[in-house]
Amino acid sequence: MIIQVKREFPKKSGAIRSRVFLDNEFFCYGLENKVYSFPDGKYSLMGRTSPSFQKNKVYIDVPGRSNIMFHGGNTIDATKGCILCAYNRDGEQIQGDASNDLFKRVDGAYRAGEGVEVHFTTPAKNALLAGGALLVAGATIHLIKKG
Repeated sequence: MIIQVKREFPKKSGAIRSRVFLDNEFFCYGLENKVYSFPDGKYSLMGRTSPSFQKNKVYIDVPGRSNIMFHGGNTIDATKGCILCAYNRDGEQIQGDASNDLFKRVDGAYRAGEGVEVHFTTPAKNALLAGGALLVAGATIHLIKKG
């Protein structure tokens, strides 16, 4: 199983919104605090009981960090490096904790003998040019090369 966390470019407030996909299918929304975020990349996962939540959670193996997991919460004030995950999103707030269902899906994949990893990606800040088109507020303006 591949979990993809497709981050959006951080907001001025420090919120990093994302969409979480399981094997290319949308699963839930994510939210992180930019101050505590970690680099894009591929990470391994493990499931274990969280001492603070007293529930099984999916932990992300981030080098140099500890106790980074997917858990519930509503705003960036509820995390110091973890990924908040929920079924609903309204601006920079999320609700409807999806972390328990995420654990069940990951645990099921492990029990079925599948490998599981997570990929974090963020679009480049200056990625305004895409395939020869300039994207502005939902409109597409094609650039014409002279010469």
